[in-house]
Amino acid sequence: MSKASTIINKSPRKVRLIISHIKGLDLASAMNILKSVNKEKTKHIFNLLKSVAANMGITDAELSAYKIQEIVAEEAQKLYRVVPRARGSAFRTRRRYSRVKVEISKK
Repeated sequence: MSKASTIINKSPRKVRLIISHIKGLDLASAMNILKSVNKEKTKHIFNLLKSVAANMGITDAELSAYKIQEIVAEEAQKLYRVVPRARGSAFRTRRRYSRVKVEISKK
């Protein structure tokens, strides 16, 4: 069993939309699905899965023997910015980040 995590500069809600497609699948089918999903940050999640597989020493032929035990997108830090508004006031915006945690195990 191997674990990994990364921080993605998208809100957790948007990352969960991508993650919901691959929960509980084996690595080979999850990577194929991520190649076809038309969302912005699928490449980061795909690279995270490849990184976990490489850390475990899994070759491309063995990908179907491992499955995604758990994959979670939780809220990471927020970056606050100030946008100027009318009459000298300011509006505060939040830039949300998400932390994606993956756990892979053998079937």
